[in-house]
Amino acid sequence: MFKLKKVELLGFKSFADRTRLEFGEGTVAVVGPNGCGKSNLADAISWVLGEQSARSLRGERMADVIFNGTGTRPPTGMAEASVTLIDPEYVEAPPSGPEEAAGALPFPDDAATSLETGGDAAGSNGNGASPAGQRPALKHRAGEIMVTRRLFRSGESEYLINGEVCRLRDIQDLFMGTGLGPESYAIIEQGRIGQILSSKPSDRRAIIEEAAGVSKFKTRKRLAVAKLESSRQNLARITDILTEVTKQIGSLKRQASKARRYREMHDELRGRLKVVLTARLLALEAKCRRLREDVAAVQRECSQAAQRLEEIEREEKAARLQNEELESRLIALRQSLAQQDLERERLHSRIEQVREHSASLRARAEEASAEGRALETEIAALERESGEHARLTAQVREEWAAAEEAARQCLTQRDELADQLSGRENQLETCRQALLTTVSRAADLRNQLVKADEIGLALDRQLSRTESERSAIEEEHRRLAAEIEAAGLEQQLQEGALAGLARSFSETTAGLESARAEESRQRAELEALRREFSAAAARKQALEESLARHAYTTETVRRLLAGPIPINGHQFRPLGVLADFVEVSPGYEEVVEEFLKAELDYVVVERHEEARSGIALLKSEGSGRSTFFVTQMPSKNDGHSGPDDASSSDGILNTEGVLAALRDLVRFEPRLGLNGDLPLEALRSTYLVEDAAAAERLAAAHPKSHFLTRTGEHYHHRLVSGGRGASAGPLALRRAFRDLERRTADVEAKLRGIETSAAEVAEQAARLDQELRHLTAAKLEAEKKAVVSNERSRQLREALDRAGERLSLLRTEAKSLGEERESVGARQVSLRGALDSAAEEQTQREQEIARAAGVVRELRAKIDQLANDLAQAQARSSALEERTRSVEAEQSRLLARQQDARARVSRLGEQGAGWQEERRQLAQEDERARARLAEIEAEQEVARQELEQRELEAQSVRTRRDELGPLTDSARLESDSLREKRSQTEVALARAESDYSHGAQQCREELKADPGALIAELSAGEGPESVPTGEALETAERELEELKTRIENLGPVNMMALEELQEAEERFSFLETQRQDLLASIDDTAQAIREIDQVSRQQFLEAFKAINAYFAESFQTLFGGGNGQMRLSDESDPESGIDIVAQPPGKRLQNVLLLSGGEKALAALALLIAMFRYTPSPFCILDEVDAPLDESNVDRFTRLIQQMSRHTQFILITHTKRTMEIAKVLYGVTMEEPGVSKLVSVRFDEIHSELSYAPSPSQAFTVKLSM
Repeated sequence: MFKLKKVELLGFKSFADRTRLEFGEGTVAVVGPNGCGKSNLADAISWVLGEQSARSLRGERMADVIFNGTGTRPPTGMAEASVTLIDPEYVEAPPSGPEEAAGALPFPDDAATSLETGGDAAGSNGNGASPAGQRPALKHRAGEIMVTRRLFRSGESEYLINGEVCRLRDIQDLFMGTGLGPESYAIIEQGRIGQILSSKPSDRRAIIEEAAGVSKFKTRKRLAVAKLESSRQNLARITDILTEVTKQIGSLKRQASKARRYREMHDELRGRLKVVLTARLLALEAKCRRLREDVAAVQRECSQAAQRLEEIEREEKAARLQNEELESRLIALRQSLAQQDLERERLHSRIEQVREHSASLRARAEEASAEGRALETEIAALERESGEHARLTAQVREEWAAAEEAARQCLTQRDELADQLSGRENQLETCRQALLTTVSRAADLRNQLVKADEIGLALDRQLSRTESERSAIEEEHRRLAAEIEAAGLEQQLQEGALAGLARSFSETTAGLESARAEESRQRAELEALRREFSAAAARKQALEESLARHAYTTETVRRLLAGPIPINGHQFRPLGVLADFVEVSPGYEEVVEEFLKAELDYVVVERHEEARSGIALLKSEGSGRSTFFVTQMPSKNDGHSGPDDASSSDGILNTEGVLAALRDLVRFEPRLGLNGDLPLEALRSTYLVEDAAAAERLAAAHPKSHFLTRTGEHYHHRLVSGGRGASAGPLALRRAFRDLERRTADVEAKLRGIETSAAEVAEQAARLDQELRHLTAAKLEAEKKAVVSNERSRQLREALDRAGERLSLLRTEAKSLGEERESVGARQVSLRGALDSAAEEQTQREQEIARAAGVVRELRAKIDQLANDLAQAQARSSALEERTRSVEAEQSRLLARQQDARARVSRLGEQGAGWQEERRQLAQEDERARARLAEIEAEQEVARQELEQRELEAQSVRTRRDELGPLTDSARLESDSLREKRSQTEVALARAESDYSHGAQQCREELKADPGALIAELSAGEGPESVPTGEALETAERELEELKTRIENLGPVNMMALEELQEAEERFSFLETQRQDLLASIDDTAQAIREIDQVSRQQFLEAFKAINAYFAESFQTLFGGGNGQMRLSDESDPESGIDIVAQPPGKRLQNVLLLSGGEKALAALALLIAMFRYTPSPFCILDEVDAPLDESNVDRFTRLIQQMSRHTQFILITHTKRTMEIAKVLYGVTMEEPGVSKLVSVRFDEIHSELSYAPSPSQAFTVKLSM
């Protein structure tokens, strides 16, 4: 059996410093005055052994066990307590004798005790805390156990066994059945000796069960019941899950069958698609070869027509350039005449302004003269007012000096009275010192009264303890009621949470199924978008290639654009054709292409040298003719914008039926360097009209302009061209390319959106699946918490009933103690009489002080009056001082106004001279303006004559240009016809090539195969004749579409169903195995509970019979006779509570609750001793259990303790001298420093040598404390 070897404290309650107590065999007594912290030692041991109730440790909350600081010490950061136990049969008791701390003295060998006190231990964190990580590892011998508990202010706690961190349950299991368990009878705190008898029968049974060793079986049963309930809940949950999984497997089997059909049809679709795509590619390849031959033939005809058109346009261009130069000169002459007219008007206006300004200056000079005369009058008035203020200033200064003198006199009188007041205050202080002497004597008398009151201290302490316990029980009663209410609310919340989890489980399951269906739908939509994107991308690529190689232009132009060509050591690098630099408003591309077919084929170069190199190249190769557009030209800003003047152009635009000028619909890129000019003559006078009727009307009215209809007809004077619809030229191809770019971008964006959405849906499905698993676990946990909450509510209600019974007993006992205390108070009256005489003398001294204080108050009143007079004099002086400053400031202001007036007169004189000079300059400017006006009129006459001559020359040039226009139109129509034919052929070629690219792209994306390899594979396998053509191809395509329709009719297909079905079947198998295991576990646990009940019932009955017999013997020993016994509340129920009946000598048999306080204590001690005789505990701590006993009963109590101390260690906390005498070792607890408990040591042998007689242990302790 373990024995208590050592207890070590740090920061626990009042033990701020590290304190260690070591114990040997026998009895140890802990003594000391009230409030010094003796009971904290018992609390520390209970705390280490696992006590979880702060109220049992005499606190409100568990943090109260941490040292809270004093006026001189800061609080510590943690509380720590350690208990070391040894097995004497396995390890010899440790040797005693050596000193283990400063100030500790060796004890005799039989005491085998040493103790240690000091400041913070090494490794402390400064506030008394000593974390495990900062302490060296503890080493223990075999057969030795050290249990440690720590609590930090942060709320964290630690349990350790032999320095290793463990659980609370490990410590409880270690001491289960030893008397040190949760219902320990080995530690009896203050007041608990009576509670053993006054508690409920079920609580008494718990103590007997602890002694019988049944508590460990109860704990095992409780754990087994919890395990059984948990297994049943798990079984119910697994059964529910199995039902759901069975339904899921049925659904997945249907989905898996559908997925297999989809896979088979998809493989068939792939085979058919391979044959159809190969046939389409072979047909398109043959069509492309035929169209390329047609394009080459038409290109040769276009080159010959272009040469003829170029010769006519060259002559027309020369006439147009000459006309432009003449028009530019005419515009310059007109602008010059207009500028001269503007300047003449400006000079007339300036002459009028000079005349008006001169008159204004004359008027301002007259006003300044009048103002100067007024200022002279004001200066004279200010000088008179300044003299009057000088006299007033002198008068105010005299009054100020008189007020200063009166203030000085008041100050002198106040100082004299202050000296008198100082003397009277010294006299008053002397009287007060005498009063303090009297008060001190009265205090001595009160101290004597306090010593007399010590007679009633025993009763006061007992009454205080009773009231304190009653308050604690009342508070416990209220706390339990509140906890019961809180537990009810918590139970409701848990039931609500459980219902919410069930709803969440159903919702999550439905959401998971919906997410999986949405995932299948989005996969199908994603496949359709990918096919659409592939078709658009292939068409766009074909158009891009056609535009890049300029398939819409002539062979000659393509030859020039083929790349850098060395000519005479120079690289010919064209920038492109003019169509590459033109942008047309949407909807008008076909009209502009019809009208500017030849111009759009112009080859764009930077300089004339490049153009000459291109011509040389064409001549050397005989490749035909071409027109070049040069971007870098000498700048010319003649303001010319067309053959007609601005008024003519505006007139046509405002005519009914005209939609817009063609130049407003066509825009050229800045790279051409046009700076706003129109590079093409055809754009200068061409307009877009509503219909043919409007074009005919306008062509007749404006023969020099061109008019185009929306459908492409061209009207110019007598010429009309048209007859064909709009064709796909470079501008239309570019527009189609831009449309395809936008379309592919839109489809690609939508594709990314669907892919992102599909990923999110897949992620959502995975998240919902994980959430479903979490909800399953959370639901199971909530069900467990509900069971625990129900059990806690039952325990709280039982504790509330026990607290009510105890409260009733305490109230009765408190009433008895109060009556006894009143009789003791009568003896204290005589001492209070002596205090009354001392109070009379104190009253006389206070009257003398009152008289002296009256004289002091009179002197202070006079001083206060003089202070008021002084304040009034100072206030008058300040007011006069302020008035003096005000008068002086007014005098300064008057002088400043005089100076300002004189300065203003001076400035007016200077301004008058300036205005006179300005009038003279204005007269000179008027003469110069009139001379310039005459010069301008002469220059205008010369310019008008030149303008008439230039207009005659321009009329002749325009006539020649108009004659060349019809010839140019005829040649252009022929060239346009050939270009239209070439363009249509090229567009057909581009479309065929685009279709081929689309088919090839479809092969790569849908079949993941190269088109060439696919064609070679079919040709090599079955031969070219096996590829379907004509009607066979149409039949194959129709069958392909029907197969696609059948696949679409399947609807959403869950391709993961096969894998999910396998996973579900595996999960079903696993859950079924778990279900069988749970059924077996439930059977095993139920059998274990039945066995535990049988063993614990038998063991309890045996222990109850033995302890009852020991109780009867101990009762007779302590009472000197009588009878005491225990009975089951219900003899027929072995699980019922225990009642105790007692019959002291000379009394009738009665319930122990009806005994007196001393008799209750003896009966409780008898029961405690009986339990120790049946099951000895390693040690026993009794905290002031002998307080209610008289001397004879204390003698019986001490004799029993001496008999039992041969087998059990006893630690007695006591104030009784008879109890101290049986102790081999005495520990004294004192508070040298307020609020901090400290241990002191006693050596009996040294006390014997100092005294002439051998004192008892209690006398020795008293002597040591007084030293």
